[in-house]
Amino acid sequence: MSDDTLVALFARLRDRLEDEVFLRAPGEERTTGQSVRFAEHLAAALRASGVLSGDRVVVHLPHGPAQAMAVFAVALCGGVVVLANSRSKAVQLRDLVDDCDPRVAISHQSFRSVFDAEAAFGGTSLLRLDWNASGELSLEGEAVSDPGPRNPVDVSADDLAILLYTSGSTGKPKGVMQSHRSLVDGARIVGGYLGLTRDDHLYGLLPLSFDYGLNQLLSAVWVGASLTLRPFLSGKDLHQALVDSGATVCAGVPEVHLALVDAAAELGAGDLALRIVTNSGGAFPQRALEAYERQMPSVSVFSMYGLTEAFRSSFVLPAELQALRRTVGRAMPEVELLVVDEQTGQPLPVDESGELVHCGACVAQGYWRRPEETAARFRPDPRGGDSVCVFSGDLATIDESGVVTLHGRRDAQLKIHGQRVSPDEVTAVVRSVDGIASAAAVGVPRGEDRQTVLAVALTLESGGEATGLDRAVRSACRRALPPHMVPGEIHVLDELPLTSNHKVDHVRLRAELEQRDPPPQRGR
Repeated sequence: MSDDTLVALFARLRDRLEDEVFLRAPGEERTTGQSVRFAEHLAAALRASGVLSGDRVVVHLPHGPAQAMAVFAVALCGGVVVLANSRSKAVQLRDLVDDCDPRVAISHQSFRSVFDAEAAFGGTSLLRLDWNASGELSLEGEAVSDPGPRNPVDVSADDLAILLYTSGSTGKPKGVMQSHRSLVDGARIVGGYLGLTRDDHLYGLLPLSFDYGLNQLLSAVWVGASLTLRPFLSGKDLHQALVDSGATVCAGVPEVHLALVDAAAELGAGDLALRIVTNSGGAFPQRALEAYERQMPSVSVFSMYGLTEAFRSSFVLPAELQALRRTVGRAMPEVELLVVDEQTGQPLPVDESGELVHCGACVAQGYWRRPEETAARFRPDPRGGDSVCVFSGDLATIDESGVVTLHGRRDAQLKIHGQRVSPDEVTAVVRSVDGIASAAAVGVPRGEDRQTVLAVALTLESGGEATGLDRAVRSACRRALPPHMVPGEIHVLDELPLTSNHKVDHVRLRAELEQRDPPPQRGR
């Protein structure tokens, strides 16, 4: 068996001291030994349910130790893990299940009251898990017994390990196929350039279904560090949690950093043990950067850029962040970044604008069961050879020192709170509300830090009434969509700007909304 697999990564965890704490969550603490046993017991339950090599297993568990170890349990069966965000609604779960055709879905007993399992999982075999304070696993109320010795499954580094679902331009989720090698390479490379050690304690606020959050888990296992998993609540809660836990590394999207530095300004930073903070999912806010330099000068601040299709592409060294804050830095180790002509696909000279292409480590295997979209995004190296590269869809320039500057996207996808949002998926829900004639969704920069807000512009049917529309639209979105896809602003317009082809002109709409004041937030 190759060393570049999740099974081999799990073996590194098994070799650690059994009694050292590995995973924490509010009200939970798991040693290495407890974590290993949980994964092995769950793997035995999955095998008993018929999971074989290559079978997909949907994992829909709370953000915490059980979800983390389920990743390894599926790998121990040779299966393909499909992580569902714990806050997904029934419609997102059903879309995911219908697309990946899993052998088994894993959920938690507490989710019984949240949604109808038949609506969410259809006819898929559903395992409902629970666990006690010691992490001992039970299935449908029955304890899962010790599986006993078992030979490890034969897994290759290039076997499919995970489907990471991301919204596509059609509004339906796309499963990005990542191999075992890509996941382990990502853990090794990112852990290396951040300088993580076994003495670090990582704080994991980001969903494991988000490649950035998953990389934290795998990097912690690779270097032998410990990890706390907790959903983000507020700046003051995060500040207190970081103090209480003694965490040394915190990863976040821009909104996380703004909330943390604001809390530190009020509560003080002296009790924080942080030595590293990282940012991805959007430009590092200048206000947050200045606050870190002022309030926590000993903290190393890393800004990173990546794609779900390639895990992580570039980063900015802490010493260069102020000078390069309007860029995404240089390619990470074992990766080459190119800019190519949008029409011909041929490499362009220094400082010429074109599409950014990621070559080298961490390139995914394509989109699950989407050969046409895979062929469009995953193409041969434009310089020649047999390797496959990811054509990012981002427009960029690269200067003579290798520094990459982004200039927008070729498509209309947005990133809100570090997560991709398909405007079509949002507007499909908005248009279902009575009285709405048409709608469009765009990202609008707001506030001093120019953070992207999801804004919906809509027009009314003849005789339609705007009163109460905010409440109706937001209620419809909350029922059908995860929280990061609920509009932050709703604008009622007389008409939407159109192109000559009578399609919504998103560029003009974004510019128009940016000039408007944000509307009052009613019905939130």
